[in-house]
Amino acid sequence: MRPTAEKRHLDYTKAIRKRRIDHEINPDFPDWYNNLHQYSKNKIHCSCPLCAAKTNNRGKRGAFWAPSENWKISDRRKLDELEYQEDEELTLE
Repeated sequence: MRPTAEKRHLDYTKAIRKRRIDHEINPDFPDWYNNLHQYSKNKIHCSCPLCAAKTNNRGKRGAFWAPSENWKISDRRKLDELEYQEDEELTLE
């Protein structure tokens, strides 16, 4: 279990990050909340395509939706390398 001081510090750093994201998204508008503590208790996040992307985005009814795989760049490179190695093994045989 973490000490209370560590938890408070983590809550504070999360709230600062969320407030910064809020300022970057809406620079012309006032803050969502007037109290920093409210940022640590509520969900404030960026909804840009980079932050909102999921690897397997099938929704709640996944059986009915077609699979959409959005791999990270590093994972995609690893998968491509594995496919390349398999193709090389097949051509050598």
